[in-house]
Amino acid sequence: MASLLDSYEQQYSSVTADITFHIGQISTNHGAEKQTNIRQADKLFDEASELLEQMDLEVQELEARDRQKYTTRVKSYKAELLKLQADMKKAKLGIDANRDELFGDDTHDSEDMRTRLLDNSELLERSSRNLEHGYRAAVETEQMGAQIMDDLHKQRQTIGRSRNRLEEMNTNLGKSSRVLSGMMKRIIQNRVLMLGIVLILLIVISLAIYFTVKKHS
Repeated sequence: MASLLDSYEQQYSSVTADITFHIGQISTNHGAEKQTNIRQADKLFDEASELLEQMDLEVQELEARDRQKYTTRVKSYKAELLKLQADMKKAKLGIDANRDELFGDDTHDSEDMRTRLLDNSELLERSSRNLEHGYRAAVETEQMGAQIMDDLHKQRQTIGRSRNRLEEMNTNLGKSSRVLSGMMKRIIQNRVLMLGIVLILLIVISLAIYFTVKKHS
C-alpha cells in the first residue's frame, strides 16, 4: 500500500513541477501561447486533484501507525495545490506572483517551500532505496537462475551417464543371457548323450549276462 502511495507522490511532484512551469510561462507570454499554457495548466490541476483523491483513499486503508504520517503529507500537498491555484489566478490577471513573496507572509511561504523540499528529498531518497533494492533483487534472481541452470545441466549430464550405463548393462545382460542359453543347451545335450551311453551299456551287459547263462544251460 505504501509503495502505491509513493508512486502517487512521485506523479504528484512531477505534475506540480509542470504546473509551476506553465504558470511561469503564463506570466511571461501573451496571446495564443498564453492561452495554450493556461489550458495545459488547467488539465494538470485536474490531474493533481485526482491524484490527491487517490491518496486520500489509499491513506484510509493504511494501519494507524502510518496513517497519520501520510495524512499530514496529503494535507501539505493540498495546501501546496491551493497556493498554485492562487498563483495561477494571479498569472492570468498579469499580477506578479513574486510580489506577495516579497511583501506578504514570507515566513509562511518559506516554510512551505522548505517542507516541500524536504518531502521531495525524502521521496527521492526513498525512490533511490527502492531502485537499489530492485537492482539487488534482480542480481540475486539472475545469480539464482544461473545456479539453477548449472544444476540442471549437471543433472542432465548425470542422467545421460546413467542412461548410458543402463544401456551397457542391458547389452551385457543380453550377452549373458545368450551365453547361459548356450550353456543350458550343451548341458542338456551332454545329459542326453550320457543317458544314451548308459542305456547302451545296460543293453550290452544284459545281453552278455543272457548269453552267458544260456551257454551254461
